[in-house]
Amino acid sequence: MWDPDFSGFERNRAKLAGFRRSFCIWTAHARGTPDAPGLGLGLRREAGATCAGVAITLNCTADRACLDALWEREMWTGIYRPEWVNAVVGQASVPALAFVVDEDHPQFAGNMPLAEAARLIARAEGTFGTCRDYFFETVRALQEWTDLPDEFAELEALLRAELSTRPPGDRSG
Repeated sequence: MWDPDFSGFERNRAKLAGFRRSFCIWTAHARGTPDAPGLGLGLRREAGATCAGVAITLNCTADRACLDALWEREMWTGIYRPEWVNAVVGQASVPALAFVVDEDHPQFAGNMPLAEAARLIARAEGTFGTCRDYFFETVRALQEWTDLPDEFAELEALLRAELSTRPPGDRSG
């Protein structure tokens, strides 16, 4: 959402019925390590929920390299199942490709108390940086496009409290 890693794209506000976001994916490479994994954001099915966010339209449908890069970025660990869904953009229902968390995959962290999620996010750092920076960038991007889910606001407050109790540079558990 905040780092699409593609040129030539368009973003639009969108809603997706029957789904919600959560920090529910173990990341032991990008934003964590095997000894101190972080949590990544995932799209999960949830009856009655509506996920508000961003639909990204890539202007590369004829460019196989662009599509291959998208697939590699999202599918390299197998945590997601690609699904065609109907997203509402403006007043129109449009087909969209969503990458939905596979809750049977070993990377699925499941539901955990928000205080535990905050502790994990606070300490994790991987190849692409700290998990806390990823979290704060994600929250910032969500706030640009939609109202922040209550769960994310609560998790942000818990994360800030967790970070305020640690000495600078401390990533211990």
